Parts: sequence; structure tokens; C-alpha cells
Amino acid sequence: MSGTNIFRTARGENKIFRDEAVLLPDYLPGELPGREREVKELVYCLQPASEGKQPEHALLYGPPGTGKTTCARYVLKQLSEYSSRPLPIYINCWETPSRFSILSEIANALGEMLPRRGIAADEILVRVFEIAKKDGRIPIVVLDEADRLEASDDGAQILYDLCRAGELHSLFTAVIAITNDEEFHARLDARVRSSFVQHAYKFAPYSVPQLKEILQQRAQKAFFEGALDSEVVPLCAAVAVKRGGEHALGRNSPDSSSRTSGPLVGTPTSRPPAAAGGDARVAFALLRAAGKAAERENASRVEVAHVRATQEEALATSGSKVERKLPALDELDKKIVAAVKDAGDKGIESGKLYASLKRLSGDRALRQRVDRLEKTGILETESVQSGQGRSRLIKIKTQI
Repeated sequence: MSGTNIFRTARGENKIFRDEAVLLPDYLPGELPGREREVKELVYCLQPASEGKQPEHALLYGPPGTGKTTCARYVLKQLSEYSSRPLPIYINCWETPSRFSILSEIANALGEMLPRRGIAADEILVRVFEIAKKDGRIPIVVLDEADRLEASDDGAQILYDLCRAGELHSLFTAVIAITNDEEFHARLDARVRSSFVQHAYKFAPYSVPQLKEILQQRAQKAFFEGALDSEVVPLCAAVAVKRGGEHALGRNSPDSSSRTSGPLVGTPTSRPPAAAGGDARVAFALLRAAGKAAERENASRVEVAHVRATQEEALATSGSKVERKLPALDELDKKIVAAVKDAGDKGIESGKLYASLKRLSGDRALRQRVDRLEKTGILETESVQSGQGRSRLIKIKTQI
């Protein structure tokens, strides 16, 4: 072997990426094309916090990749720069699903160090409210993937704690709950549901023109000038919309961003159905994968062929709701999901599922697992007539 460093020789002559991080899911852009209305509505909800007044709670719902989390983060960043009174706290409920763990996160954000053991959730709640009032801070708590709270025995209680903090504890707070599940609001306790009635916002899938505009803005920052063929961005947008349309089949929800009240029954508009919209994360993943492919072969620019070559891999990497969340499940949950997935679109009857997994667990435990996976939005069930009476048909949930 020569004495030349292998990393020096591995580096190609042609540079494709200026800033690859721009295409990652957690990148926060300086503006949000296609989400101007939602940003305006969220600003309206949170504006009072900057003046030391009670802000409004908000529910953001809609399919993945429609900008819900990005919109919340964008508005809260602007709010923090505008006023020191609000205290934005972001919590992913898939990773932090219980009342105790969420209150601990809020306490940490307020600078309160808690013992690992020997303290109850109610005690943390009291401490949190006392510190926030003493410091004059208004917690703005983002609960991302809020439907995950249903899987915990006391998870949904945190919504009541925070939404009613003003009237019960004289503390101004705001909750921004984010979910892909359009039925989440209807399942909430009536006392909590009323807090979101006036400010429930549906995020529609992006249209092709919207995705093209978003991708063009990202591409300008992500790639060097001249490093993209002119057809690459339109192709990535079209693939993402097609992918979104495939996952939207079987859902009859309107493709519009709408402000709704009550049980979230949106008013249809003249816009096209949900199948006409796409997932921005899929588009970003595809554009980044194509760029990486061009970089590997030391190409001078990203071509349509690179998109075609990496399309299948990129779509798999961007993942469905089920695929993205599998790593967080334990082995038995993963085997249940795998068995249901293997059954295909027709699903599998509960009795057959339990029989196939009986060496791992009993029927009662498996039934409880299925119930929990249904609550977290991974599985869906329906009652059907079988040869021995009523049974449950279990499927992978179509809304991802």
C-alpha cells in the first residue's frame, strides 16, 4: 500500500454538498413555504405569552411530513427571540410517554434537579408550578406524538395538568399537542378536549408545487451551484407526492389545512383529496440520497439517474410510522407487528395471531399488547364474524 492517507484518496474531486444538514429532518429553515396560515394561527395562540398573559392551547394534526413539528419549532424560536417570558419545552411523547417523565423534563427545563427515586409525580407538579410562578416564566410545552400518551396509564393526565394549570394553580401555560392521528382529539377526556376546541389545525399533505418550492429553497443551501440537474427537484417532489398518495388510499380526508372545532370533523374545500399531497420528509430523504450517490461516484452533478437508482432505498429509509417506531418497541411487540405485517392488507384474526405467538406469551398478555399497539397508532382492529363467533381483525394502521 502507498503512504497516501486512505481518506484523502477517498475524497472525490467534485464537491456536491455545500451543507448536507439542510436536508435532515431536524433542520429548522428560516421560512416555511406553504405553511403561512398555520404559522399565523399559532402566533395568534402564543402572542399573549409574550405579554405575560394566558396563551391559547393548540392541537396540530395531520399526516407525517406536513410540517407540524417544524411549524411549532419555528414559531417557538421566534417567540423566544421576541420575549424572555415564555419557556418553550419540546417533548417527544414516544420517548417520554408518562406523566412522571414529562413533568421531570419540564422541571429540568426550569432548572430544577430532581432525585431519581423517592418523589411522586404530584410532588414534581407542585414544584414545577411553584418555580415557574416564582421565575415569572410561562411554560409552552410541545407534546409531539401526543397520541402516545394513551399507552401510559397516567399519560393523558398530563394534558389535564397543563391545560388546567391556570384555573387550578394560577399558572399561565400553553400546550401544543402534535399528532398524526386525526381521531386523537375525539378520544380525549371532555375536560381536556374543550381546551383545544377553538385551536385545532389540520396540516394537509403538500402539493407538488409546494414541495418543489420547499425543495428548491433547501437545494440552494444544500448543494453547490450547478450541482443539480434541473429535473432532479421536480422528480423528487413528484415521487414524494406519489408516495403520499399511495399511503392516503382508503382515507377520505380533505386535502386542506383547516381550522376545526369539536371532534375535528373538517369542512371539505375545493382542493383535491388527500391522495394528491406528499410527505416532505420523503422528498428530503430522496434528494439527499441522490446527492450521496452522485458524491460516491465522483459525479460533477446530481442527475435524474441518481434519483432513480436510490429511490427504493430512500423511500425505505424515510419509513412509515410503523417502521420509524419499531426500534422503540420491545421484542414481543416487534414480533406482533411483524406477524400482522406478514398477513398483508387483509389483516389477521386475533385467534390466529395469538396461536402463532403462543410459545412467546399467553392470549391475555398478547391481547393487552395488541390493545396498546392500537392505542399508539401502529395497529388497527375491527370486529368481524368468524367461524366460532366474533373475532378481531388486526391490521397495520393505514394512516402513517
